[in-house]
Amino acid sequence: MANDGRLHARHMLVRVKVRHPSFVLDWKRWALAGLAACVAMSGCRCSDDDDDDDLVPDDGPTTIERFETKPADKLDLLFAIDNSISMRDKQEILAAAVPDLVAWLLTPSCVDSTGAPTGFTVDATGACPAGSAPEFPPVRDINIGVVSSSLGDLTSNACGAVAQPDDKGHLLVRTSDGSVVTDYQGKGFLAWDADGVRDGQTDPAVLVDDLTRMVLGVDQVGCGYEMQLESVLRFLVDPNPYAELVVDDGNLVPVGTDEVVLQQRGDFLRPDSLVAVLVLSDENDCSFSIRDGAATAAHGDIQGHGYLALGGPFYRSTSECKTDPLSECCTSCALPIPSGCDAGGDCNASSDGRYDVVEDHQNLKCYRQKERYGVDFLYPTARYVNAFSRPKINPADVAYEGDAVDNPLFRGAPELGILPRSEDRIVVAGLVGVPWQAIARRDEAGAPDLARGFKTYAELADDLDYLLGDPDHHVDPEEPFMIESTVPREGSSSLLGYSPSEPNPINGNDWSIYDPSDPTDGPDTLQYACIFPLATPLENGHTCDDCVAGECDNPLCDGTTQARAMAYPGLRELAVLRGLGNQGIFASICPAEASDPSSPIYGYRPAVGAIVDRLKQQLAGTCLPFPLPVDDGTCAIIETRVAAESCQCNADEGRVSIPETFADGSPNPLFGAVAAIKTSDEDPGWNCFCEIAQLQGAEEETCRNEPNPSASSQGDGWCYVDATSAPPTGNPELVAHCPSDEARQIRFVGNAQPQAGAATFMTCLRD
Repeated sequence: MANDGRLHARHMLVRVKVRHPSFVLDWKRWALAGLAACVAMSGCRCSDDDDDDDLVPDDGPTTIERFETKPADKLDLLFAIDNSISMRDKQEILAAAVPDLVAWLLTPSCVDSTGAPTGFTVDATGACPAGSAPEFPPVRDINIGVVSSSLGDLTSNACGAVAQPDDKGHLLVRTSDGSVVTDYQGKGFLAWDADGVRDGQTDPAVLVDDLTRMVLGVDQVGCGYEMQLESVLRFLVDPNPYAELVVDDGNLVPVGTDEVVLQQRGDFLRPDSLVAVLVLSDENDCSFSIRDGAATAAHGDIQGHGYLALGGPFYRSTSECKTDPLSECCTSCALPIPSGCDAGGDCNASSDGRYDVVEDHQNLKCYRQKERYGVDFLYPTARYVNAFSRPKINPADVAYEGDAVDNPLFRGAPELGILPRSEDRIVVAGLVGVPWQAIARRDEAGAPDLARGFKTYAELADDLDYLLGDPDHHVDPEEPFMIESTVPREGSSSLLGYSPSEPNPINGNDWSIYDPSDPTDGPDTLQYACIFPLATPLENGHTCDDCVAGECDNPLCDGTTQARAMAYPGLRELAVLRGLGNQGIFASICPAEASDPSSPIYGYRPAVGAIVDRLKQQLAGTCLPFPLPVDDGTCAIIETRVAAESCQCNADEGRVSIPETFADGSPNPLFGAVAAIKTSDEDPGWNCFCEIAQLQGAEEETCRNEPNPSASSQGDGWCYVDATSAPPTGNPELVAHCPSDEARQIRFVGNAQPQAGAATFMTCLRD
């Protein structure tokens, strides 16, 4: 056993999903969250999310939720690492966090009956000292892959000078010295195989070394159009990733199918795994759309505007774009100007309506596109929210809206009795450009305290609109540190208490990127969201090339020595995390402590803590964030499966059938739940529906207290354990793996354990 000095952050697993546009809160429950509050309301309708309307029948149950009953025992972990020019320092910090991440997954902490860490980790057998238990079972089966942000320059040759202009969303095993890591059976990823059942890696030291070299091997040699989000989607989701792009009459046309992506995805992604994606980027996502047709409504006439301008200045926008990018009069000078609109002379500022090179620097092609160009070339962030949260998607729609095909990320294996993956087993973490002080938990005095961990989605929900605005609809954040700008920003942060344009501990200060009065000088970068000190300053660093002692106000530079690193506002990545709700994990790419490896907040250690805390909710079994009113018979559990022959609900297995009416002819409210489940998107053809019995009396008490789920004295059925009540309902040690404020669980015992290939739903009735 080892003393465990890890940072422990606790989660509130409330599922509150925010969808944009409209800034209207769209509440969608996570597993069982919120049922208690809903049941307490007479005649309530628990779900206001259009996605779940088919699981909220008009009569009978108030709400129906599928939930996972068994812990995940496999993890598929994908690192999506920005490999543009400014990323080496962040990759080194991530590489330094690899041992923490691997150790935490392979040797979890031991916790006491309240869920508090004891200072020890599990031993070689996965056991803890007497009086404590593992916070989750050691993960013995992990696939680990790496992709970069580099998807090319859309045939413009704007990225032709870099070593890796297009990694195509393929898995990477290259290293910094030009060699490659020995991957699992030549499949492009690492495989941790503690039990030696698939000829994978069994030595944790080798796993750490290989993953560290892979992280550093991504390097900063990729295209400067960082398409972090599209790269992840291409690898995990896109049903038909293109093989190449060709130019046809000035327009891009995707050709063929990238069979490498499909093969690697099929090898990497197991149907019964917990999937985690870690995105590391110091810039806003720049996922260019290659679509026309359906994309036109979202972006304007992309096809008519042309992509080859990536290699040179774009067309200007009409004057209305400067004040109202959503105006019908806001368009490109290359396109017909709507009747009644005044371009204000902007389109006549040059002979062909284009910017000159000084005005339209290559570094700023993804910055304020609608305002500057009259056209938004980027995919909407809803595309990625839908890709990572919906079991069915429509690839013909630019935002993946619709249910035309099964989402590959959710695929099951019906032949093996494995149902499609639930969205709770897909999480996305973003280590991106946002001040850590804005998303860290706070101490009793209200000051940011990263030793307490990063806030969860539920804890951040009230601040996210202030922090992010609405990138898809060109609404700036109210938070001045998160506004993209080439000039010093005005105002003071109500969240952080500083102005970005004055000396401060967040981004140093906004600086003079260029001289607006000099027509030969133009902007070539943006103001920073946050900065942090480099472990090793770079003498004559290229970032500080223009600095001369006493004349440079760039906060990264001490004269011509680069002493600090930076990140720009990561608005699009954060908007996706906001849209994913509890599936999203928020972290800053700017560490609070960059020099003391012994510190609990060193580097990305707090981010690792937030990621593991979220993963363990599935690795240890479902913990409930709210108490349930189960003692009054309000809630019931329905098991659904595909029966090859007749459906049998056997009482000696704790199961009873669900007839449409009771013996006296009165309607059975649970039958409405069955009807709703049968019409859901997740239905693979379920034809057998049984209610799993809730235990009563002495059997219930044994279920709530006996550690052995097969003890004969507790019968066959389920019970509810709640260590947060006073006094506790049942044995607190049964939920010791849960966070202290979520130490509740539905427990199945005897022959009532949910069957392989079955789905389990909780339903609660109206008052």
